Amino acid sequence: MPIPHPQASNHAAASGAPPSAPGLLRNSTLFRHLDDSEAEAILADAQVRHYPEGAQIFAKGDPGDSMMAVLHGRVVISDSSFDGRQVVLAALREGDAFGEMALLDGKERSASATAAAECDLLVVRRNSFLSLLKHRSDICMGLMIVLCGRLRRTNQQVEDFAFLGLERRVGKVLLRLADEMSETAASRLRINISQRALGELVGGSRERINKILHDWKRSGIIAIENGSIQICDVQALADLV
Repeated sequence: MPIPHPQASNHAAASGAPPSAPGLLRNSTLFRHLDDSEAEAILADAQVRHYPEGAQIFAKGDPGDSMMAVLHGRVVISDSSFDGRQVVLAALREGDAFGEMALLDGKERSASATAAAECDLLVVRRNSFLSLLKHRSDICMGLMIVLCGRLRRTNQQVEDFAFLGLERRVGKVLLRLADEMSETAASRLRINISQRALGELVGGSRERINKILHDWKRSGIIAIENGSIQICDVQALADLV
């Protein structure tokens, strides 16, 4: 299914920051330590943009002139393989920032960003952010922590692709997603993710993901209901991983 671009009919609506916008920054790892006056200074040259689910936020190769923080919703960072398959590099939630690399070096985007769910993003322009970094060492440190965390996750993903088979990668991702989501009910954990999206996270085709999930369903490890996956036996899935 094609992904709508912000300039198409399903375009992202950009608007000036509302009066309560400084409070929105409290969800961001990078900006949570700013006081209201500093937050207002950032927001004076920033925008809050709304993207519908499935909208492309930016594409690989686009100019890197801004950094973004997820205020509400979910975003996936992805790239395409030589055979055209989408590979998800990172899944971002509220409080996560992205686009830092292009923001710092001013070069083109190294991957694409898409709204995995309806989302609101704080868009900070490069000049404003670089000006903030000049006199806020704690923001510099926060940025380094964010980038190091991103690098660690990328290294772990490379290791998983190199050393783990597809079945173990699927199990590991499901356990991680279940751990990240607050919806837990004793022995049953519900994860709202499509088989296509799961395949993009682990680098497998939808057909192979479908076979693995149905094998686990027959074994009683998971249940598949209304487009979501429920983990019925966490220990059994952990043992597989």
